[in-house]
Amino acid sequence: MTTKTSEKTSLEIKRFINAPRARVYAAWTDPAQLKQWWGPESVRTRNFTADARVGGKYRWDLFNQEGEEMTVYGEYRELVPGRKIVFSWQWDDDEAWKNVSSVVTVELSDRDGGTEVRLIHEKLPSEESRDRHNEGWNSVLDRLEKFFNK
Repeated sequence: MTTKTSEKTSLEIKRFINAPRARVYAAWTDPAQLKQWWGPESVRTRNFTADARVGGKYRWDLFNQEGEEMTVYGEYRELVPGRKIVFSWQWDDDEAWKNVSSVVTVELSDRDGGTEVRLIHEKLPSEESRDRHNEGWNSVLDRLEKFFNK
């Protein structure tokens, strides 16, 4: 696992997942699978909907660590089966996110009989937000690893 935060409001995480690329891609794009592993450990999902097609929308309603209700939503911008997923990422009802729409890119490549996931989250509103998202995405990827190791 490697984490880079070279640009001030972007992050990059690489993680090896012990599963074929096609299965990892399906885990990211199939709503039934997403509901099984999505979100950091410390967060509880209230509702999750995803229409994984270019122009399709997703919405994630959650309770954060403090029990506060929050919502993330966005749109799928690019889908290359087995290889790449790009979607916008926007927090609802957060002043820091007013007029900010960040972009998440997930690239999948073959490595050592499994899949290397390269997650890039760009255009975050601040360095503090970048650091919180870095922590959150690492926890999400931990859950993805566990999803394939169960």
